[in-house]
Amino acid sequence: MIESSQDFDDVKAALNERTEWTIVVLRSVFSVGPPNGGYLVTFCSLLFLLMAEIIHLRYGRLSPLELKECVENMGYATFAILIATLDLAVVIIRVAGIVAASGSSWLAMCLILICAAPSSIVPLLIHFLKRFRPRTRQPTAEGEIEDVAGED
Repeated sequence: MIESSQDFDDVKAALNERTEWTIVVLRSVFSVGPPNGGYLVTFCSLLFLLMAEIIHLRYGRLSPLELKECVENMGYATFAILIATLDLAVVIIRVAGIVAASGSSWLAMCLILICAAPSSIVPLLIHFLKRFRPRTRQPTAEGEIEDVAGED
């Protein structure tokens, strides 16, 4: 997230870039044609596309100074959550597309877990490798031996 101390020209440029990208991605759902009717995908896409367009129209046309005032009035955390909703919308649409395309809910769940595996398994592996690495023994100044885990 861009810090509040940075120039709001950068914030405005990042906001416009993210909203335009989200709008393009959500519009691309309609060009492909969702499988199996895809009413859920179509409804979610329309809902999130409406949200993205409103955010883009509301905040994209403001000058950097007006955007700064608006963000300070609503709060930085609230603004960050509002903008993160656009990224979450893309994920939700893709998951809804997988559910609509698969024949069964078990197949959809397996496909979603396989897609999410790298982002969830790698941090768990790193955690367990750090936790279970072998301990080294180092003598102290008094001649006692002390168990020490590896350096971080």
